[in-house]
Amino acid sequence: MKTSHSLTTHLRLALYLLTLLPTFSYALETDREQPIKIQADAAMVDDTKGSSVYKGNVIITQGTLEVTADEVEIFTADSEVIQIIAKTDKDSDVLAHYQQQTNEAMDMVIADAQKITYLVQEERLHLTGDARLQQAQDVFAGQLLYYDLARGIVNLNSSGGSDRVNMTIIPKKSSP
Repeated sequence: MKTSHSLTTHLRLALYLLTLLPTFSYALETDREQPIKIQADAAMVDDTKGSSVYKGNVIITQGTLEVTADEVEIFTADSEVIQIIAKTDKDSDVLAHYQQQTNEAMDMVIADAQKITYLVQEERLHLTGDARLQQAQDVFAGQLLYYDLARGIVNLNSSGGSDRVNMTIIPKKSSP
């Protein structure tokens, strides 16, 4: 019966993942119809705790969505994903990364940080440590960044001292 238990575990994992990635509010509709692909050096799924952990050069893709990190942790409740945490190792030179095309005009949302937390039900993205968010041509950077996906609100904080938040806002071109 080990094969049956393994199959059940894989099916549950697939169901978790199907609810995981397509929930970003400004995603292309066609992304939701694409297969989810996960690559990692190791994976551990704990059905009793409702969590799964992927370690080692993790790459998750679905359509135009791409998440990369040293480790990705997914928390579920009642078979729904409630929180996703992508983070880098302390010694890593590479940040956790999220990107997705938001519309047919090819606009992208790109986020990088030492730790990216996505609160699925609240539709919020929290970036911690060297946080940077680019939406279309606008860029926001600081040590702590909160992004409300549904309302498009960015809240930035620095770590104090000489470290400050940085923003580059590109004005929209007026029609001739």
